Amino acid sequence: MTEHLRHRFPTSALLPRYVTALVAACVAAVISGLGSAHFVDADGLQRAIPALLVAAVVALAVLAAGAGLVARRSDRETVERMAKHLLWVIFALAALPGLAWFALWLSDGSAQALYGLAAVVLGGLPLLAAFRKPAAVPLTTGFCALVGLAAILSWHWLFLLLPISAAVTGGWLLVLALLGYARRRAPENVVPSN
Repeated sequence: MTEHLRHRFPTSALLPRYVTALVAACVAAVISGLGSAHFVDADGLQRAIPALLVAAVVALAVLAAGAGLVARRSDRETVERMAKHLLWVIFALAALPGLAWFALWLSDGSAQALYGLAAVVLGGLPLLAAFRKPAAVPLTTGFCALVGLAAILSWHWLFLLLPISAAVTGGWLLVLALLGYARRRAPENVVPSN
């Protein structure tokens, strides 16, 4: 019976894997987004939003495949650390468009600026839980994924936010999958030497 070796990767060893996964996800998103834009018979935002949605889904699939490949050979702590690093990416993905949305609508004096502020707060909530109370990360991330899913389901009213909502919600679901995978992984038995 052969056992697969589980490695504890330091953060410096994970960095090239992260960069590779992010570059592959970006390339896949650009190719799929540009390719799908030619199949939509519309102009302007009615053409761009579905293309961005396809790009977000393809990028998430590539990131999930990369995370799965690294997690398969990693120990529990490394997989949990990968989930925490992914929370930073999700926060940036939610906060940057959220701040831009907030600034644009606030300059007009519209109440829709609060959607951008809510995106920043919601994107940072699981990250805050990861630093303050790590045991609450799955619950907080699950709650945020449900809110993101509600934003996706109400796409008629939030059409412009659909690709970002899909990417952020998919990222939170990937974090939940990584945390579940890490929790199911048996801890290594360390025999103390006397």
